[in-house]
Amino acid sequence: MQYFTKEYIEFFKELEENNYKDWFHSNKKRYESFVKKPMLLFVTDLLDRLKKLDSGIVVEPKKCLGRINRDIRFSKDKTPYNIRFFGHVTKGEKMDPLPVIAFRFGGRDAGIMSGFYKPNKERLKSIRDNIKADPKAFKKLYSAKNFKEKFGTVQGEANKRIPPEYKDLFETEPLIANKQFYYVNEVEPDIILGDDLVSVLVDYWKAAKPMNDFLLG
Repeated sequence: MQYFTKEYIEFFKELEENNYKDWFHSNKKRYESFVKKPMLLFVTDLLDRLKKLDSGIVVEPKKCLGRINRDIRFSKDKTPYNIRFFGHVTKGEKMDPLPVIAFRFGGRDAGIMSGFYKPNKERLKSIRDNIKADPKAFKKLYSAKNFKEKFGTVQGEANKRIPPEYKDLFETEPLIANKQFYYVNEVEPDIILGDDLVSVLVDYWKAAKPMNDFLLG
């Protein structure tokens, strides 16, 4: 099923050039028709597929969708709207979300992601402990053909100071210093125009799941 049309891409291209409230309100019907409604339908169908594969996914579709309005309270950039629509499927609690799959679809770029973008202190220690317990298994997972084809590698910012209990491992596995463990593939924006978009996201989820499961321990 095709959820999105070229009008979605054109809307975000134009929004990038006209990121102010008057323009958005003048084009709100376009947003409702070509972005918001098909996005909710897409995420609903994506969740239906994922829930059949993982009974732990219980989130509702609306809670998987980001907002078009930016939070500009603490930002120097005061443009009011996001120029990409973000969606994410997670498990777990709000303060400790467990990764499933995420995406951002814009007019000029798109991305598909998974992993831990902002693990809390306890989760970060748990991830590092899991890697320390079996670094060979960790390396095997990020070297796996399907993972590399879909995501390339594990990304994230690293701590400049490595906790002493991980210093020895750092010599052979520098990713232990990461404070983020996420994986992302930058794709062309027209990926959303295919009639197999749900299957594409499910395939990315399947590629990320072994690593997610390992990091969760």
